[in-house]
Amino acid sequence: MLSIVGTNDVHGYIFDNRGRGGVAVLGGYVKNLRAARAADGGAVMLLDAGDTYQGGIESDMSEGALVIDAYNAMGYTAAAIGNHDFEFGDVDVPGRLVNQTIDPRGTLKALAVRARFPMLAANLFDTDTGKPVTWPNVSPSTIVDIAGIKVGIIGGMTVDALRVTLAAHVRGLKVASLETTVTDEAKRLRERGATVVVATLHAGGRCTTFIDPRNLDSCDDPSEVFDLARALPPGLVDAIIAGHTHSGLAHEVNGIPIVEANSLGQQFSRIDLVIDRQTKRRLASRPYAPHDLCLAVDPGTDRCPPTNDARVKAARVPAQYEGRVVQPDPAIADAMAPQLARVKEMRAVPIGITLETTVGRAGDFESAVGNLFADAVLESSAGADVAINNNGRGGLRADLPPGPLTFGALYDVFPFDNRLVRLSLTGAELRQVFENEVRQGRRAAIGISGLHVQVQCGGSEIGINLVRPSGHAVASDEQLQVVTTDQLASGGFFGILPSVRRTLDIGPTMPLLREVVASWLQRRGGTLRDTQFVDPEHPRWDFSSAGSDGCGVGPVGARP
Repeated sequence: MLSIVGTNDVHGYIFDNRGRGGVAVLGGYVKNLRAARAADGGAVMLLDAGDTYQGGIESDMSEGALVIDAYNAMGYTAAAIGNHDFEFGDVDVPGRLVNQTIDPRGTLKALAVRARFPMLAANLFDTDTGKPVTWPNVSPSTIVDIAGIKVGIIGGMTVDALRVTLAAHVRGLKVASLETTVTDEAKRLRERGATVVVATLHAGGRCTTFIDPRNLDSCDDPSEVFDLARALPPGLVDAIIAGHTHSGLAHEVNGIPIVEANSLGQQFSRIDLVIDRQTKRRLASRPYAPHDLCLAVDPGTDRCPPTNDARVKAARVPAQYEGRVVQPDPAIADAMAPQLARVKEMRAVPIGITLETTVGRAGDFESAVGNLFADAVLESSAGADVAINNNGRGGLRADLPPGPLTFGALYDVFPFDNRLVRLSLTGAELRQVFENEVRQGRRAAIGISGLHVQVQCGGSEIGINLVRPSGHAVASDEQLQVVTTDQLASGGFFGILPSVRRTLDIGPTMPLLREVVASWLQRRGGTLRDTQFVDPEHPRWDFSSAGSDGCGVGPVGARP
């Protein structure tokens, strides 16, 4: 028996969330499974399907090193590269803002070197050479010997991978068809002697029930990973660990078991392959539904939904797996300790300014922290007329707390490495993008500096007036220099303008938003309070003429 444990879309969430998740707990489950396979002469293989490092604050501040150290201690066999694994850019150097010679894939390459397992990317190509990328410890596939079985492992990513990551970090790369690359790579692995072939892919599907692996009635069908499985020659690939869609899978398509464990490190996947001892080939397979990572479970179940309810927690009983009580693996915590100490030191670095109040995200149509970020960008961008940033989902993640501000608190607000870009737009074009924002029913989650946006609604008509703080109305043909993030410039906000889509060029030397804000705060010094950034008498988003429901747009604080 070969048991394959799969993880995906961990996004750096290495600790538990209200009683569920955590890599040390995963290590405990893996220990129990390894003991079970050792007893019956089988083996265990650990695979990750990408989007592994970016997201959790501790992992972000260690640039993924915490996760690599934990995976090394756990004994991972291989990992695929996902779209968000590019987002750290170059390796951070203390005291440096922008270096003109940076490698936009520097951190990912450093993580690959740090890993004691291969990172796989069969369909990621260098546009200059036309060949798969050849970075140290990054390859299309690998062959490992597990309990006398030659197992070929292929890594790959969704065809959309490079369109859903930071553009500055993936210039010069392209993604090829999964069907072609997995087929060709699997054939090469078979020719090299692999009798079992497994793919770990940052591409997935979505299903809601897991009773019968062959029943796809609850699934979004077709999906990328299901289409791939159907296109593969029968018997070429024995199992697929999937990811990217943050959903659950435990299904079989074209004879191939496929699993996916939702996201954020709270569950794991498993596939058991029964291997013929003579031919070393697969005889049978079983995909398991995503399994909660718990030290204590609800009685009579193997689940532990996250909860803050003390009574629910008290009623839980110790989790068991493969006939043994699950204990967190202390080796995992020990492996992460050096990087955690480094992160703690980084978080404590003072910015040099004190906040008299919380500078928060909630508010009626605008937020204090969103306006602070916009002001910092505008005042740091010579010649700019307007600064615009994303306050909403995928933008600012926390409030700035009262007291002496530290780098850790600022990082919590914006843990991303988004860069600033400059656009030249007419007043008419800028009105168009703001009108689209209101028409889409978004909750005014855009921070603005340098303009007041006056919104009028009447039936299906939406009117937008743009007024400078001086009271000067912006004319339709007036040219404005707008500074914004690469995310907004390349996405749905400014992406509705053909002129922006055609001319946008996002490079790795453009300044990072978080560093610009930190420098602005350091220069400013002294004290700040929330009322300096939100003035009810002169709102930056003015819906006073928009009707009683504000064109159907709710307050910033209403965002889930």
